[in-house]
Amino acid sequence: MGLNFGEKLNAAKQKMGDVKKSVGENMADFKQKNAENKAEREQAKAPVEGAIIRYLVVYKGGFPMKPQKKSDSLSIGFNVLEDSFVFKPELLAKQQWFGEENLVVPYDRVIKLELAKRQVSTAEYMMSGNGNAQSLEQLNNINITYLNENDIETILRVEMLTGTTVFGQAQKCTELMDLLREKRIFDKFRGEKKEQANAGGGDDILTQIEKLATLKEKGFITEDEFNAKKTELLSKL
Repeated sequence: MGLNFGEKLNAAKQKMGDVKKSVGENMADFKQKNAENKAEREQAKAPVEGAIIRYLVVYKGGFPMKPQKKSDSLSIGFNVLEDSFVFKPELLAKQQWFGEENLVVPYDRVIKLELAKRQVSTAEYMMSGNGNAQSLEQLNNINITYLNENDIETILRVEMLTGTTVFGQAQKCTELMDLLREKRIFDKFRGEKKEQANAGGGDDILTQIEKLATLKEKGFITEDEFNAKKTELLSKL
């Protein structure tokens, strides 16, 4: 026997209540996930603990296993600390390319940091006109040469995004270089000279010590002078 009108009405109300409850639960779920995503995005944009300053950059190359991405939305926080550079990817870069871990480059592994001119794209060249395209080749690319965890020389290339315009970005790069000088961070780099000494190998240093020993035996230098110079040379190994 079919349902009467009252029973049908109650069934319809029950169904409507179930729908409202489901919609409410889904909406609450959506709001919670949205809040969590927002918090995660904000956390990804925050400087790392101990950062002197943070700039926004985009990866331009250097890692063979991580090919260059064209999208500037894959941005990375470039944090300057007292003892290292820390590259902390924002959320999209972390999810799509960079990975979960921050890239830490200790200063005692850095050989050099240089500014380079950005490459003008074909679209920029066409839009700016031949005469103005060259003005867009500003020094807003940062190249960091360092030894990775396997002692392999690596060049990380990034482009400054902080500063909005090409000229503003170049100004931020100048600001970065001034900060590194002010904080004497360049002095903390291992540098090219030390790297070249290491590349020359221990044989060259041992040869110098042997020559010093000969000079000592012939009386040209004292025992103390020999020991002082030997200690200095051995420290370069």
